[in-house]
This record gives sequence, structure tokens and C-alpha cells, in this order.
Amino acid sequence: MQRELTVSRLNAYIAGVFDDESVLHGISVRGEVTECRIAGSRTFITLSEGGCTLSCVAFTAVDGITVGVEAVLIGSVSFHKKSGKTSFIAENVIVTDKRGAMLAELMKLKKKLAAEGLFADRPAFPSFIRKAALVTSNGGAVLHDMISVISAKDPFMDLCVYDVRVQGENSAATIAEALRDINQHCLDVNVIVVARGGGGAADLQSYNTETVARAVATSRIPVVSAVGHETDYTLCDLCASARAGTPSIAADMICEPYMRFSSAVENAARSAESAIKRIYIREKQRILLSAMRVISLNEIMLNDKKRKIGGIINKIGAKTENIAADVAQRLAADSSALDKLSPLAVLSKGYVKLSKNGHSVCSVKDVSKGDELTAIVRDGKFEVKVI
Repeated sequence: MQRELTVSRLNAYIAGVFDDESVLHGISVRGEVTECRIAGSRTFITLSEGGCTLSCVAFTAVDGITVGVEAVLIGSVSFHKKSGKTSFIAENVIVTDKRGAMLAELMKLKKKLAAEGLFADRPAFPSFIRKAALVTSNGGAVLHDMISVISAKDPFMDLCVYDVRVQGENSAATIAEALRDINQHCLDVNVIVVARGGGGAADLQSYNTETVARAVATSRIPVVSAVGHETDYTLCDLCASARAGTPSIAADMICEPYMRFSSAVENAARSAESAIKRIYIREKQRILLSAMRVISLNEIMLNDKKRKIGGIINKIGAKTENIAADVAQRLAADSSALDKLSPLAVLSKGYVKLSKNGHSVCSVKDVSKGDELTAIVRDGKFEVKVI
């Protein structure tokens, strides 16, 4: 039957083994410093050698130690039962070589690549980006952060993600293969972002390899290197078209063309709106002034026409009165003349008109003794008989 232990009892037992094992105390460890950080009175160091790393801590601020130097740390191995982690407690730190083997190899490779021109004449950063390829780990927080930034600042950008190993065995090969695949098959990609979160020098080693450096340098598509923190520099940075201090900064960087374009469009729209308003106000004022001038001119013309029509009417009235007076005068004259010629006028002077059987009697020959005649006088008629 298997023996069952709690985590605390097992960790306490392991800590006891470490404490009792004399070979783990008072020993010297040699390696290259790939990480170094001073926090208060403690110095945290990562030693690397032969592809392995060792986390160390000195309970004092160590001067003169930097990343890349070779050092010997004297102390003991300790197991922290609370966290379950092993670390090397350094009592003394001795810098044996100001340039470790890893740093020396890196400087040699950097010089070689520079001589070949791999750091110069890189494709220019695009002025407009519609599609970007992200070369990073698919399961890390880096990808999530980058997509969040891009979605917020440029929601129209297309993204394709190439999942690669960012450290460890074959990581450099997968990164380089992703870059070559994008260049061969993704003709519509405008920019490539090679991204990895922060870490020590050993964690970033893949991005300091000749394999990745050459893949970045020979990319026809502009590459943005966003490896580690702002203080971390790699060969990938030197071969890229642009360097971003962090993956989030890289996301901001590739959104910048759209932001500038969007801002330019908004400014142009505001300028156009202002110009249209100015033109509208100016034209409105011009039309109102023109309308006022037309109305004023029409009023002047109307008043002039009224005066002319009034004058014509007055002339017509005067002529009509003159004609009417002349006609009345002529009618009076004609009436007087007619009155003089009227039979009634003759009869009014005492004359009598005689008629026989409806025919006027104009001569004594027209009548005979005993004829009955009709006598017409001024105010009537009566019957008479010839005797």
C-alpha cells in the first residue's frame, strides 16, 4: 500500500534532506549571468551553462555584476518548503570574466551578421495596414493582450496567428519556418509581428539565434520585433524593420497608420463641415441681399408702373369726359334739330294733320263731301266730316 503524505509534510521532508546533504553546502557554482536584478538588499541572479539555468539569490546588493559576465557563486542549495522551489543561496559572488561564453558568442554572431548587411536596408514600415500576421505562442497572455489592443484601436484589421514555440528546443526553427511560410503564401499580409513576453536572457535565446535573425532579415514583408521587455535587445530586433519595447507597444504601432488615417478623415470631415457652413452662411447672406435688392427694385418698378398707369387712367378719364361732353353737346344739337323737324313741333303751332282711312290727306282732291276724316293735333286726335 502506498504511503500518503500531505504537501507540507513532503516539502518539510525534502527541505530536511537538502539541509542534511553536506555536498549541497559550501559549494562553488560557475556560469554566465543571464539575469540580474537588485531589489532592496537582495540580488537575484540567474546562472546559465550548457543549456541549463540556476536561480540564485544573495541577501546583499552585489556591485559590479551585470548580464553577460561569467561569475562564480559560493554558497548552498536551499529548498523553500512554502513555495516548493529550489534556489542557490549565494554568500559570495566573484566575477571571473567580464564577458561570458554566451555573450561572447552573441557578439561574434552579431558582428558576422552586421558584416553581411543583415541589419541594414530593411523593408520600410507600411504606411497603411489591412492585414497583420502575429508570430507568437497561441496560448500565452501576449496574444490576448495584442488582440485586445488591435480590436479596440483598429477593428477593421485582419489578423492571422502563427502558433510557435517561443523558447526551448526547436523554438528557433518553428519561428523561422513561420516567417518563411508567411512570406511564401500570405501575399496580402502587410506586416509581421514577432512577439514574446518578458523573460531572462535564456528565455529569449531563440531570438538571438542565427536561424531567426536570417529569417527576419530576409523577409520581404516588414517585420516588427516585440521580444521581451523594453530593456531587452535581441538580434531579432536588429534585423527587423521596427522594434517595439513590448508586444502591446507593437500592437499600438501597427494600429498607428489606421489611427492617423482615421484622424485625418475626421479632421477633413470637420474641415468640410466648417467650410460648408461658411459657404452656406455666405450664400444665404448673398441670396438674402439679392432678394432684398430684387424686392426693392420691384417695389420701385411697381410704384413707377402705378404712377404711369395712374397718369394713363387720368388722361383716359379726361379724354372720356371731353368726349362725353362733346357727344352730349352734339346730341343736344341733334335733338334740337330733330325737335324742329318733328311733326309734333309743327302741330304745336296750330297745324292739323288729316288722314283718310289711314292715309295722309295732302290735297283737297283727296277728299270729297261727306268723307269722314281723322284730325291729329298736338295733344291728340278727333274725327271730322267734310260738308
